[in-house]
Amino acid sequence: SDTVDAALPLASLPAQVEVPTRSRGRWSELLSPAYRGRTLIAWVLWASVFLVANGLNNWMPTLYTTVYHLDLPQALRAASMTNVAQVGLVLICALVIDRTGRKYWMMGAFGLGAVTLGILGLGGTHDISWFIVLSTLSYGLIGSIAAVVYLYTPEIYPTRMRAVGTGVATSWLRVASAIGPTMIGFMLGKGGGVDAVFLMFAAVAIVGLIAATRMIETRNLRLEEISR
Repeated sequence: SDTVDAALPLASLPAQVEVPTRSRGRWSELLSPAYRGRTLIAWVLWASVFLVANGLNNWMPTLYTTVYHLDLPQALRAASMTNVAQVGLVLICALVIDRTGRKYWMMGAFGLGAVTLGILGLGGTHDISWFIVLSTLSYGLIGSIAAVVYLYTPEIYPTRMRAVGTGVATSWLRVASAIGPTMIGFMLGKGGGVDAVFLMFAAVAIVGLIAATRMIETRNLRLEEISR
């Protein structure tokens, strides 16, 4: 009752605990000496994977109709196989990523993707059956990395700057998605042909592979350990 509460001595009431305020993350901290290396690597990973993935995804239906002269329903079915392959590989990635680790999955996917894209660039586009198989596998491999970077990027920053770090990193997705189609159009306009475009994609995948070798492996580590 109110009477009993009023009779209690002040010493028996629980003391209020003052929670110290934590500093908020700053944009400049992303390039501070403590985080510069992991930030630049993350940016390269985001840019390389989405330049290839979105470049392929946007270009494939046009390629089927203009180069291989498939009618629209056939072209859409062939392009849909590419997206199905990505879904399948992303599901496999989700099941094994905590065993392989982020770093080794990205290195393997970038490396195999560079190989398949390189084969396409060195003559693999001449046969449509091989083209469908290799391009579908390439997109599936690179597309699986797109899922991993969403997992990896928040892990490498402390809580105070996790949103800032991830937000800035994802902006490279938009930049790469705009640059990719522009580069495709430029190379085709200069007479480089389809093979040259796939060699360009293979080179970008190699850049991603090199960046992946410099990643911080976050498998089986607490966030507090990673973000120091």
